[in-house]
Amino acid sequence: MTYNEASELANIIEPKLVIPIHYGSIVGTKEDALKFKENIKPSIRCEIL
Repeated sequence: MTYNEASELANIIEPKLVIPIHYGSIVGTKEDALKFKENIKPSIRCEIL
């Protein structure tokens, strides 16, 4: 799942908190995690570890 696909899903589900954890180890980069955070709704809290 790309950061764009993940952010679209998060916006549909609308959780209170999301924590992207697989970037850098399985697929993607920290930049992808930051782009994900930019693409989610402001009402969704995002913690990047």
